[in-house]
Parts: sequence; structure tokens; C-alpha cells
Amino acid sequence: MAPLLLRLPLMFVRLFWILTLVLSVTTGTADPWTRVPNTTLTLPQNPGRLGYRLVDGLGIAFEKPSAMAFVPGKPNALLLTELSGRVVRVANRAQPSRAVILDVVDSTVVGPNEGLLALTLHPRFESNGRIFLLRTARIPGQANAGKFVQISEFQVSPDTLEPTAPGEKVLIQQAYSSLDHLGGDLQFGPDGYLYASIGDGFNPAFNSQQIDRGFFSAVLRIDVDERPGSLAPNPHPAVKGGYRIPPDNPYVGATQFLGAPVDPSEVRTELWSVGFREPFRLSFDSATGELYVGEVGAEARESVHVTSPGANHGWPYREGDTQGILFDTVPQDFLYNPLHRYVPPVFSYPHTVGHCVIGGVIYRGSRFPDLYGAYLISDYSYGWMGTVRPNAQGVRELKGLSLYLPGVTDFAEDPLTGDIWISEIDQSRLWRLEYSGVFTGEPLPATLADTGAFTDLTQLTPAPGIIPYEVNHAFWSDDAHKRRWLSVPALTNQVGFHPTEGWTSPAGTVWIKHFDLELTPGVPESSRRIETRFLVRQPDGVYGLSYRWDSATNATLVPEDGVEENITRVVNGVTVVQRWRYPSRSECLACHNRRSGLALSFNTAQLNREVEWDGVRTHQIAALVRSGYLTNAPASFHATPKYAARDDADASVEWRARSYLSANCSFCHQPGGAGLGR
Repeated sequence: MAPLLLRLPLMFVRLFWILTLVLSVTTGTADPWTRVPNTTLTLPQNPGRLGYRLVDGLGIAFEKPSAMAFVPGKPNALLLTELSGRVVRVANRAQPSRAVILDVVDSTVVGPNEGLLALTLHPRFESNGRIFLLRTARIPGQANAGKFVQISEFQVSPDTLEPTAPGEKVLIQQAYSSLDHLGGDLQFGPDGYLYASIGDGFNPAFNSQQIDRGFFSAVLRIDVDERPGSLAPNPHPAVKGGYRIPPDNPYVGATQFLGAPVDPSEVRTELWSVGFREPFRLSFDSATGELYVGEVGAEARESVHVTSPGANHGWPYREGDTQGILFDTVPQDFLYNPLHRYVPPVFSYPHTVGHCVIGGVIYRGSRFPDLYGAYLISDYSYGWMGTVRPNAQGVRELKGLSLYLPGVTDFAEDPLTGDIWISEIDQSRLWRLEYSGVFTGEPLPATLADTGAFTDLTQLTPAPGIIPYEVNHAFWSDDAHKRRWLSVPALTNQVGFHPTEGWTSPAGTVWIKHFDLELTPGVPESSRRIETRFLVRQPDGVYGLSYRWDSATNATLVPEDGVEENITRVVNGVTVVQRWRYPSRSECLACHNRRSGLALSFNTAQLNREVEWDGVRTHQIAALVRSGYLTNAPASFHATPKYAARDDADASVEWRARSYLSANCSFCHQPGGAGLGR
């Protein structure tokens, strides 16, 4: 049965709530959050910058652009794919417009990691107009026909870019049953052969580390011109024709793989290199001919490979430069026996830095001399962009470009101007990289004291106009204890209430979160100050920054790229070393993004609770309403969502678990999020 209050007419509910508030005032329990403006914060609305920036290259939006290609012989034209199954032409970049030239929507499967993923143009496109696509496909009109990773050829006029031959010529049609780890990319190599990448199809135990089953977990190399001397492919249900096998492909005539016999007539001679989880992007270095592969990882590492004929990059025995999920099944001599052809990545980074590498281009243009020879990459989830290149010792290192753009899907170098173009799926735009040597905008405060957030750093006393708040279920932060504050500086600005979605917030809103870590868990006297983070609301989003405590009374700005520190703790009597990551600016935005509502805990389910402030008990959301911070809130909060803390014995285990998942996972694993979600 519903509580009595919820079954009363609305006007009586409102009257009950008003009387409750009046009584709280008359009995001496008035809300202590008397609102005053904040005039002390010095955080700029738009932090200044020096160096690279992104500009909207065309000024028009597309529909989830996934890949792009510049058109030979037409310096102002480019083609791009849209995830749903369309190839779009931009004929004149000076006066851009979107025109669909190929539409395979009806036969394209679209999902969290499915769709029209890649296109490439034949090296002699100016004379033959041949276009090649890689997508996840189905047979139209056949509900139970299954799904395929499909490589197809189309023809268009090199002059008008309009289709000249009807239909689609399917080359390879590999059946799959999952929705993840499908790849993929298409690129013509300097040898004129077509290279294609396909992932393991979410079945590493069966689809990886084999050369005699299907076309998964590999880079393929095929001859679409069917040159004299090329070989017929071995029969397989996925082979549809229209290509042949280069005679020097590494597995032609193979009789053994990983020390076990294979039947040469069953070998997929299309394979060029193997042992990939999800080789999403391929990039040839125009100066050296090397083939770079951006490899999306699983639980630990994102990797960059330079692949070669017959190379085995290890998945699922290896993930990047660490153990893979099936490491215990690896041949004992896999890492050092040259017969296995194991080739480790040339660069790998952990999931504290990013979750989904997007391989870019090896820049050989003249527009950006500092980038010459560098491999440009991005992280789809965290949104940063950077370069990978060897240091003085020959070890490849990542250097950030101080850019943030989540949802990057492809890079391309403009052959005419040397510009770098980037497609992304969040705002559905094509962006162009620019560089400025002049610092513009306001600098960030160098120390926590300079931010104006606290009047006393020893006690962390907030400045006037900065109020504390609490959440029902705190995000897990490596065992740290946290405190939170909020500032909406102008009295005329208010936060907008929503019962189930994230609350809206005006530009200038600032959220502050402070981290303490007990060096001996359960012993408050061992607590050490770690960092204090800020999230600043801008008109079009947010930016984050953090200050690292280097003494009891001082904290300094964390560098743009973030930093790590080893912290020694005593846990259950055992001395352990805990690795603490101070996030980069782009790492803040990996979670605090548009999809998640920007401020993760600033919602009804988290803030719907009683709090104690200066000895006074009050309902937190009601206090925000009374003090003028919050608008559009209901009269009562009894029927609104409320998360439960992990140790809340009054809540069911199921609800505590759901609260945990929502607080720790939902900002990524949701429809349109960086992780899988529907």
C-alpha cells in the first residue's frame, strides 16, 4: 500500500510540506544554507591555451560519420561513411553540402559496435571509380539470415562521384553472432593490394590463434585486380569471389601453425597477420611503407602494432604488453620461439589513461613540422589526442596535444594542404587541426590557494557562496574518503531539478571534490590529503582540473597530461604500494561528458537525503530549494528516487547493488555511452 502522504490530493501534499518547513523554522531547525554570492573563485570560464586546437572543418553536421577519404584529382572533394549505411559526398569544401551517393541502410546492421565502418578508394580511382566498403551486414528481407562482416565493391563516376553500375559486389561475407570486436578497416597498401582488418567477434577462444577457420582476429591482404600470378582463394562459405590471393602472402602453402599441423587447403591464405582482438584502424606510413594498427584492448591495455607478414600479435594469450585472458593456454615457447612469429606492440597504455584507442595517421605533411613522422592517435572514451613517436632511447612515448574530443572515429591527412582531419560521432562533425603560437585566454590558477575556493586550507573552510553537499552512494575511488562542495556564484542563477535525469546547471557552476586516503585503513589519524578536484560548467560543456597536495597546507595544479604516484599503505597488517592516478584534464571529461549529464552525482537519486550542517538536520534537496539554488522541484520528495549506500542495512541487497552500478558504471555503460549499453 502506498504511504498515506502519496495518496492525498496534491494540494494537501503541498500544504503538508509547507507546514513542515514552517515548523522547522519556528523550532530552530531552519536551513543553514543561507545563499550568498561567491566572489572569490578565480577559475576561468574558458581556460587559455597555447598550441593545437580543433575547428569545425566544414560547418555542417552529418549522421554519425565513421570514416573518410579524400578524392584523388578533386582537391576540394571528400567522401565519408555514416554509421547507418550511407556514403556521403562533399563535392566542394569551400561551399560544403551533404549528398548521399550510396545507400545500403537496408542491409546494414547498426549497433553499439556495428555499422558501416570503413571505406577506401582504389589507387587508380581517377580512371576506374572503384570504392570498397567494410560493414556489418544482413540479407534484406530474411529475418533469420544472420549477420556478416562484409567487404564489398561499388563503382561511381570519378568525375561526378555518382554510382555508374547498379548493385553491390560482395567479396567476403564472414558470418558472426556477437555485436562486438568486429573491427575494422580497409586500406590499399603501397603494393596496390587491399588490406582489411577484422576483430575476434567476441569469441577469442575460437576465432583467435587459428588460420584454418574464418577471417577473424586478423589483417587480410587480397588482390582485387586479380593480377596474373595471383592464386585462387581456398573454398570457404565467406568467400564470394572478385579477388585473388597475392602469391607471397605468408600462409600460402602453410602446413603448421603454433606447432600443430594444418591442412594447406583449409588455410585462409587471405591472412597477412594474426593475433588481434579488435584492429579497428589501419594506417600506412607513406615514407616507410610500415603498416600501423590501432588495437582496442580488453581489460587492461590499448595498443599500437606495426604489423608485418606472418606476425602474430598474441591475443588472447597477450593483451598489449601484458598477459591476455587466455594466457594459461599459450604454448610455453610462444614468446621466444621464432617459429611462432610473436611480435609485441610498439606502444601500449593502461586503462588508467584510456579505454579505446583510435589509430590515426603517420603524419608526413608540411603544415605541422613538429608532428612530422609522429603517429596521431585518440582515445574514443577519454577524448584525448596525442602523438606516439620514439624518444632519444628509441622507445615510443605518448605526448598529449591538450585536445579533447570524445567519439573520434577516423583520421585523414589532406593530400593537398597537409591538414589533419578528424571525424567524430558525438557531435557528428569533421574537425580540422590548427596550431597557434600565441597564448590566448586566462591561465589556470597555479595553486589551490589561488583558486579562491577556501578561506582556510588547513581546515578546508569554504569561501562564502560555496556550500557542502553529500551523496547517497559515493563513487568508489580507490578507498579514498571524499568531501564535496558546490558554487553557483550569481544569485540570479539556479540549478534545474529533474526527477530522474541529471540536473541542469548554469554556466559558472563549480563542483569541488576533495580526496583523503587513510594510509592504514580504519585509522583516521593516518589520513593523508591526496588531491582536490574542480569541475567548471561552461556554456557548452565542462572542464576539469585537479590540485595535488604536496604538504598539509599546499596543493599545486596537476599537469595537463596528469601524473601518477606510488603511495605506501598498511592494509590488514601488510605493507602495500598503491598506484594513485592524478587525472589529466581529458580524463576528467571521459566520465563527465554530455551522455552522463556532466556532473555525475548531481541528481535526485544521489542528493535525496537528510544531511547535518553545523549541527542542524535538514533535507538536502529541500534546503537547496529554500535557499534559492534549485528550481522546478516538487513539493515533496517521498516519491522521488533515492540511492542506497553500500552499508545501508535498511535497503535491500538488490537496491544497494543497483545503486552501486548506477553510481560507478552507468555514466559509461548506457545508450550512446563509451561502454556497451542499450
